[in-house]
Amino acid sequence: MNQPPNWPEGVEQIRIGDLARLGIDKHRQLYWDGQRIEIRRRLDLTRPQKIAALIVTAAAILGGLGGFLSGLADTDALFCGHGNHYAVCRLLPAD
Repeated sequence: MNQPPNWPEGVEQIRIGDLARLGIDKHRQLYWDGQRIEIRRRLDLTRPQKIAALIVTAAAILGGLGGFLSGLADTDALFCGHGNHYAVCRLLPAD
């Protein structure tokens, strides 16, 4: 058989005799020689998409860190303001 011109090297057309090797189950999954055929697609991002993803990721990390540090400072101030000596009062001046 002649290979279509736009096909990759080494890819062959299925012959009539090969159709007996194809199968399908009740969930419409395709099988070849009894093995399920899996199609995987790789996620390819363009350069602007990668830059945008990097910026969003950095903003999320910095936002989470800022929230954590703000909560830590508020907790420290709350405990020290009520005279709890087990809290480390490093953010408030000593009396």
